[in-house]
Amino acid sequence: MRANTNTLHLETYAAYETLAAVENAARNAGKAAGKAALFVGAPLIGLGFVVALPVIGVGALAWLAVRALLARRAKIARFVKHVALFLAAPFIGLAYALALPFVGLGALVWLALRREP
Repeated sequence: MRANTNTLHLETYAAYETLAAVENAARNAGKAAGKAALFVGAPLIGLGFVVALPVIGVGALAWLAVRALLARRAKIARFVKHVALFLAAPFIGLAYALALPFVGLGALVWLALRREP
């Protein structure tokens, strides 16, 4: 078998052509797979944003509320103190009403014992 330059060149060209075709097919398959993944994943990504948006909104609203409360914490603390005292006043009055007869009796006993004959 006799090999000349043209034959060798044709065989090399054929191998190079096959390798280039395989590389091109692999590149196109990768692009197609990426497009298919985006086609399938895009609605899922959108759904994730739609589900997360209310949570993010509530978190942002809470953050703004906390910042506003911290800016006026002295006024708010005074208001909370007044409300707490208003709610506790009936119970404090009841405690005094129950305890004062015993306190008065104790004061009378103390005065009686303290008095010298």
